Amino acid sequence: MSTDLGIGIIGLHNHYHAFPMANYLKRGMPGLRLVAVADERADVGEQFAREYCGGNYHADYRDLLNRSDIDAVIVTSYTSIHADQVEAASEAGKAVLLDKPIATNLEDAARIVAASRRVKVMMAYLLRFLPVYRQAWEAVQEGAVGKLVSGFYSIRIPADFIKDSPNATTQGWYADVAKSGGGGFIDHGVHFTDFFRWFFASDAEDVVARIASLTYRQLPVEDYGIATYRLKSGAIATVESTWHAAEWYGPMASPDRCTLTGTEGEIELHYQKSPQLEIASRLRGRSYFDLQGEDRDLICYRNLLDEFGRCVLGDRPPTPSALDGYRALEMVLAAYESSRIGRAVSIPAEEPVGVS
Repeated sequence: MSTDLGIGIIGLHNHYHAFPMANYLKRGMPGLRLVAVADERADVGEQFAREYCGGNYHADYRDLLNRSDIDAVIVTSYTSIHADQVEAASEAGKAVLLDKPIATNLEDAARIVAASRRVKVMMAYLLRFLPVYRQAWEAVQEGAVGKLVSGFYSIRIPADFIKDSPNATTQGWYADVAKSGGGGFIDHGVHFTDFFRWFFASDAEDVVARIASLTYRQLPVEDYGIATYRLKSGAIATVESTWHAAEWYGPMASPDRCTLTGTEGEIELHYQKSPQLEIASRLRGRSYFDLQGEDRDLICYRNLLDEFGRCVLGDRPPTPSALDGYRALEMVLAAYESSRIGRAVSIPAEEPVGVS
């Protein structure tokens, strides 16, 4: 492998992530070069290829994997095909940056964990690469708010914001449970379960959840979910992940917010609202942090790509890993089960063979 990492993108189905990463690669990132794209939808794939990778388009992702000028792939396809594509990439010797969720079920997630023992597989959990979230994590590590004892993470967006492709008018695969694994809860919920595992350095022990369709009842998937987890550390963490907002947002609202409570203070995080970060500490007083422009949010895609490049070209393990993706999905699927049966569910309910 050369020091210049040739990258292919497989699937543009989660265009919300594929296009921002392609934009950064097009603008230029040292050591990273976007070579080709694969998507079975010729109209979407060919237009993307002309804009971002010199017209190098493949309808079949296997043809992309056979290219000698590609060393690694970014997989942003619909969720149910992730395991097949990651296994094919591992057989071709290509490292993988994998979009969330890792899979729609734990069996496929276990296949991906197995593939990650052959090639490097890194999960694209964007929250870990937002500057203010990183600053908050570092404050927690330094003991600014003492020991974390509870957390609440919530997102509100309308289902009408979710589209199958940049020019689409419907949710498409996002609302097809066979391809997506669910609706408004799993869509962002896996970001937040990973967030809590990252911040609390603890896996979940059990969960109580309610998942339902509240606003967009015509959808075949849910638009609302809330789950409260008991972590092995003893902390309590709640995830509210939704598509049930009635409309887009005014300037005073934040669709993405988090409260972390520790024994010595609290942290408030907002993806969009200012200030993005507030730390109220009995030990340090109050502090605020805010960023402007792309450093506020889009920079996470550049930071993610930079870390992926360092992981593949250097001798460092993928973080977050495929196993992190498995654990985040495990927490979300347990919440669906809790809502279905109407009581708490232990995590893990059953450990698949080969996952540790």
